[in-house]
Amino acid sequence: MKKEDNKYTIPLSVLPFGHTDYQYVIGDSFFGERDYSEVQNGVVNLHLDVERMETMFILAFDFEGNVVLQCDRCGDDYNQPIEGSAKIYLKYDAANDNEDDDVIFITKNDSEFDLGDLIYEYITLSLPIHRVHENESECNREVLDMLYHADEDTDDGHDEETNTAWNEMMKQLKDKLDN
Repeated sequence: MKKEDNKYTIPLSVLPFGHTDYQYVIGDSFFGERDYSEVQNGVVNLHLDVERMETMFILAFDFEGNVVLQCDRCGDDYNQPIEGSAKIYLKYDAANDNEDDDVIFITKNDSEFDLGDLIYEYITLSLPIHRVHENESECNREVLDMLYHADEDTDDGHDEETNTAWNEMMKQLKDKLDN
């Protein structure tokens, strides 16, 4: 993506002191631009309040929307509502390369700041760890039937042979340790 085409870049050098509001609608093209994105589709409304001060900028993100994820239980896509907020501090300090989770150091020469990666990071962090349809009844019934009956289909008597071999190995090890 060309730098001038990035609508998620804020012009730091020309922002007036005080608060400036931005509204973004994050859509499919935003997620599609990222390799290996967990989210391929969705619509997320983002409100960004940028407060410019003498020595720093405070970026306050608030977002909510829906994204399409793959269900961990059945593998089908489903809509996941998300919401979140975050506060980031952009501080002027040319000598300091250390970054905290919520503090990013910039130089006086930085005239703009790209928000794309931060937006993606916060959306990704708002995703649930366990990603499933809200109700199991919405899952793909065919896949669930295969999962629930997998144990019945694979029971061919190997467990007994494995247990016998395992028990024999444990007995030999115990005898060896005792002697």
